[in-house]
Amino acid sequence: MPRGRRVRSVSDERHGRKPYSYESATPGRRVVSTAELEFPVPPETEKQLKVTAVDLQKKVNSEAHHTWDYELSEMVVRRGQPISLIIFLNQEYKEDVHKIELELRVGKRPRINYGTRVPVPQVTCAQEDDWGIHVVKAEGNRLECLMYTAADCLVAKYRLYVDTSVDGKDEFRFEHPDEFYMLFNPWCKQDDVYMEDEDKRNEYVLRDTNLYYYGTSRTIGWSHWYQGQFEGIVLKCIFQLLEESGLAKRKFGSPVYVSRALSAKLNSEDDDGVLVGNWSGDYSDGVEPTDWTGSVAIFEEYMKTGKPVCYGQCWVFAGLFTTALRALGVPCRTLTNFESAHDTDGNLTLDYHYTEEGEPIDDLNEDSIWNFHVWNDAWMARPDLPTGYGGWQALDATPQETSEGIFRTGPAPLTAIKRGDVYLNYDAKFIFAEVNAERVDWIINNKTKAQKAADVDPSHVGRRISTKKLNSWTRDDITDEYKFAEGSERERIAVMTASKHVKSAKKVYTEIKKDVRFEVDVPDEVMVGSDVELEVKITNDHMTDAREVFTSVTCNSVRYTGVKVHQVLVKKDKMKVASGETVSHKVLVSAADYKDKLTDSASFKFFVMGGVIQTQQTYVGHFDFQFRRPELEVTTEPSGTLTAGIPFKAFVKFTNPLPITLQQCSFRLEGTGIEGQIKKAVRNVPSGKDADLEIKLTAKRVGNSKLLASFHSSQLNQVTGYIDLEIQEEE
Repeated sequence: MPRGRRVRSVSDERHGRKPYSYESATPGRRVVSTAELEFPVPPETEKQLKVTAVDLQKKVNSEAHHTWDYELSEMVVRRGQPISLIIFLNQEYKEDVHKIELELRVGKRPRINYGTRVPVPQVTCAQEDDWGIHVVKAEGNRLECLMYTAADCLVAKYRLYVDTSVDGKDEFRFEHPDEFYMLFNPWCKQDDVYMEDEDKRNEYVLRDTNLYYYGTSRTIGWSHWYQGQFEGIVLKCIFQLLEESGLAKRKFGSPVYVSRALSAKLNSEDDDGVLVGNWSGDYSDGVEPTDWTGSVAIFEEYMKTGKPVCYGQCWVFAGLFTTALRALGVPCRTLTNFESAHDTDGNLTLDYHYTEEGEPIDDLNEDSIWNFHVWNDAWMARPDLPTGYGGWQALDATPQETSEGIFRTGPAPLTAIKRGDVYLNYDAKFIFAEVNAERVDWIINNKTKAQKAADVDPSHVGRRISTKKLNSWTRDDITDEYKFAEGSERERIAVMTASKHVKSAKKVYTEIKKDVRFEVDVPDEVMVGSDVELEVKITNDHMTDAREVFTSVTCNSVRYTGVKVHQVLVKKDKMKVASGETVSHKVLVSAADYKDKLTDSASFKFFVMGGVIQTQQTYVGHFDFQFRRPELEVTTEPSGTLTAGIPFKAFVKFTNPLPITLQQCSFRLEGTGIEGQIKKAVRNVPSGKDADLEIKLTAKRVGNSKLLASFHSSQLNQVTGYIDLEIQEEE
């Protein structure tokens, strides 16, 4: 299980059956051979029309198929779109007696009924969404051809064979020495991943630098992520993962099954996949999750070692998933859900229990609300579901709960999540709870242990769902794509619809007289290293009587998942509030209070409990808080436009804002022009002092890109900066 996570039972509905294990197969079951199939080779004859060479026209096809940026020696093309070929023969081509056909094969044991062996017949005209080889132009022994491909063929690595015959006899077979990659095609109307808008294709398929959001719904931070889907190692790794996933080859053409398989393979829980999740705070035997600034370094390490990479958290899993799907041609976006629910018992409520003094009862609090959770949306049709559920599908590679016995989530249609149709595949109920569960606070009587609902909050969960805006480096709020407006009639109907499919759904009613108002003000945009002041305002609305009121304010440092790490401060007070009076209760958390208690997310959770002695009225408030971190200063020399292949210098500067010396400090750099990720250790940084990095780099790809930098220490992390690079060709 993920490190640092609570051990708990998971509902049978989410568990499903255990994955099949070949090692425990039933005795007597037929064992299928894995040996490579051998195909007969036609005997040589004098009259054979021999193929001497085939030019795959890599440059021409890369331009036509929008695959020019893949840094691979093999050709990369997209299905459902013609592929240009030039075939060279040992003699002049004669249309009336010579016949040319192709065959494509995938894997060691290709079979026609699985789509892994594809006969490609010769045709005399263009084909739409079907296989065919068309000789467009013949000049002596040189043939210019177009190979037409089906829009639902397997996404795989193919071997090409050319078969010829003369008057139906004297057959000859040519095997091309190079394989080529076939990807999904969002430019093809017949493909299940077709996306009509060109700007969206450029954003969700071709853009190789992205943004993800973190923090709280009140204080949203952002950071760049280098997707790197065109780096040579990435596509090789993704195809290896699919091969290892156990997914039947015949399903490699379905974005639904492929994305679901990758959801499992990108985490290490079941099958030693790419990345190990760790929420413990101890990363001494690996890389701290906040250290990563892109996907490429992780895929490189996984391919180099053959072992899961340590460590990641939700935004890292989401970054990998976006890279993997964009590399395959599936439009994908990274999104963040703030106040994200983790409903362990599947009842669509998040139940929190407290003593009468306001202390949490941890043994009863199995549900959790994460400050934020990052996952993915992928664009695809859903032929496996009723009409109307195509479009964006939610997917998550972070190992939270099992689905059909394996740690994976989705794809679930956003339309189904929004409407409350949680019975549809896959895992719509779990994701619905993440964005729409209700929070219930229970007070447990110290003597009788009876519980009463102190507060029900139907709108706390699922706020300001965010992704990078199309054609912009700003935030796009997509909450309305996941849920109707909070409190609206349609939103309540969706919750009721979802509840019909949950046997254990709770109905909670609270009818307590409330004549005292509690208002809590938590500041925003506080720089780490500064004091934090929280204010509780209490107003007595009763027309004649005074009220005796008590308050309890607890400040804990927490991980972004809401897990408590340190108690920073507790302050309790009692006061008498006259009729019509408003009193203010201020609580100060100084930098000295928290300097040694910060978590890697620099987050607090304030729990405020208030009560009225005369009426038994109870107030419960939960407030997430995250410090703002400083930004790195990143510059280059020379400044302005750089030249591909010519070295340049990059400079990074950091100033320590904390009242303590930072230890175990390092900088990391990643971007289009860098092979992998560069890490440089630096000296300890005293309070108020600077750390500087100077490094020589060489840009390798022409165009606009970003150089991403980050600073890390044992006391403060996720300090980032970047610079836009414009790279021109060498004259």
